[in-house]
Amino acid sequence: MQKITENIKKIYYGLPVIYLSIYLIVGFLPQNLADAYIEKRYSVPQIIGESNHILFGTIKEVNNRRKTATVIVDRYLKGNDDFNEIKIRFDVYKGEEDQREQLGKFLKVDEPIIIFYLKDDRRIDSLAHTRGKWFQTQVTKQNGKWGWWGFTHFEKYLNKDNVSRRDSTTEFKKELNAMLGDEALQIYLFHDESYKAEIPIISDINKVDNQWISFHQTTDRNLPNLSNAEILWIGCRSIGRDGKYRLNDNQEKKIKEFVKKGGIVITSGQDSDDDNPCKTGWLPHSLNGVESDRRNDFESTSKAGSLFKTPHRIKSGQLALDDSWSGWNDRFEILATTNNGKEIVVAKLRHGKGMYLITSLHNNRREQAVKNRPMLENLLHFAVTSIKK
Repeated sequence: MQKITENIKKIYYGLPVIYLSIYLIVGFLPQNLADAYIEKRYSVPQIIGESNHILFGTIKEVNNRRKTATVIVDRYLKGNDDFNEIKIRFDVYKGEEDQREQLGKFLKVDEPIIIFYLKDDRRIDSLAHTRGKWFQTQVTKQNGKWGWWGFTHFEKYLNKDNVSRRDSTTEFKKELNAMLGDEALQIYLFHDESYKAEIPIISDINKVDNQWISFHQTTDRNLPNLSNAEILWIGCRSIGRDGKYRLNDNQEKKIKEFVKKGGIVITSGQDSDDDNPCKTGWLPHSLNGVESDRRNDFESTSKAGSLFKTPHRIKSGQLALDDSWSGWNDRFEILATTNNGKEIVVAKLRHGKGMYLITSLHNNRREQAVKNRPMLENLLHFAVTSIKK
């Protein structure tokens, strides 16, 4: 079991920043084996940010003889609808302390349960909350199928700390509904399976001012459930990659109709080659995809407004940029350029009731996405502010 020691400097919910004790941290992320207590101070917004799926369910069955339980999934608040039913086993001892008998007595049929989980390829790590208590499970895909979710332990610190403790699961559901339900702004990230560096950054942005944001993602170019979203984020190289353009006429039309009806599309950088520039049929007016050198310099224009100021001040040299766009007409509002004004860094294009924010941000790898994180936050802030206006 890998244990990580860190200094935790932030206390959430707006409390002053102070130094906490050095903790042994074992999170529910895949890189940290979920066999020990989470001793890092996690607020509920941070748990939301580190989960790519959140669901409401009901405990249907508890079998103490077989040491199993079954959860019926009622509704997904975040992420794809992966499961209709989740089967939990607590017959194998795996955690630091044997709590199998304790779980069997604790779980009650017909009680609500909330499950936060992070799915990464062949592994799912989860935090579950029922009857006011947190516990962990994990499952690994075998032979292409997800099996039983194995219970590891009740959380010691999450169930005590005021930023994560929730004594009523029913009331916790109401809180999450306010944060991620119908009143939340829905953002939909369409990404390529090979480029995931943006996902943890974008999904971690849960609130802009007083507006909660609910994050969903898909790799399906047909964009199912797009009509439920206010913002579509077209991820790095998801429509243009390795000289291939990946959208068909119907998919292009769907994006344009989404914007025309009031949606906002934000695009990360797409791949263009000299002989195969990325096409722009998803735009109502064309641009030229440009094979560009990697660079970090840019110059904002008078039309940029607060884009490079709120919530972060971003200066030339602080971005990771790559293949860009040129050949714009006067329908485009150019907010920032690079290469002596020849290429777009950020452009805005209004269409119907909505708009596009087109960028050349280079988010292929983690270090690039981390460098661009302030800009990703500023873009989302800019978009949410536009929606609220």
